[in-house]
Amino acid sequence: MLAVSGHRVHEESRLGVAMRLVIVTFALLMASCAGDSPDNSTAQPAATTVPVLVDRDAAMASAIDVRAAGCGPRVHFGNGTTIADNLILTAAHVVAGSEDVEAIDSTGSAVAANVVLFDPDLDFAILRSETPVGIPMQLRAEPARQDEEGIIVLTRLVAGVMETEVIDVSVLRQVNILTTDIYLDQDVERDGFEVSASIEPGDSGAMVHLPGGGVGLIWARSTDNADRAWALNTPEVLLDPLDQDSLRDAVDVGPCTG
Repeated sequence: MLAVSGHRVHEESRLGVAMRLVIVTFALLMASCAGDSPDNSTAQPAATTVPVLVDRDAAMASAIDVRAAGCGPRVHFGNGTTIADNLILTAAHVVAGSEDVEAIDSTGSAVAANVVLFDPDLDFAILRSETPVGIPMQLRAEPARQDEEGIIVLTRLVAGVMETEVIDVSVLRQVNILTTDIYLDQDVERDGFEVSASIEPGDSGAMVHLPGGGVGLIWARSTDNADRAWALNTPEVLLDPLDQDSLRDAVDVGPCTG
């Protein structure tokens, strides 16, 4: 063993070095024997946490192209998501004033649907299709958290071919959004969150899919930033299967917007 002092190095006696080697060897042998003892517990590997990921296939299978007719010569287009047997979540302004609503899933299957819940203040609606369409997507009760990563699925029937687009999104923040109802008649407040996503007209009603399930409904894009959009927290009525099952009768969808 060397002891350094300034620039002078002093060496220990050879006997001292030999004694130290014997002690070290004995200590290593004792440690080895202790490891073979039946009383010594075997170290277990540290548990690893498997991250929950967004189920992209399930999100795409639940995506619905919503088409609403009745407000003039144009058909209103929007997106929706199958959330239970025959139930589809979309934005209220997509179906406002409509006489006929059609739901088309990612395979191109189209069915007629009735609006069974219409909320012009929060801007969401529930459709009940005449026959099953799409595969139900699980909803997550836990609200979106800042910095979570997820996707939005947009689907549209174009010239007889279903076109599906998956957009990556990131949750920027939870917000209480001060806005107006879909008719611009009165001020309302919506609990929701802001996401980084480029949303275009016709994309309203799409679901924000985060790890664990669907969390929110896209209803508007930012007028200040093309890469920002607003989502509504999933209404509590949609999280209870009994409440979902009670949504069966067609309701008034109000006048047309705009």
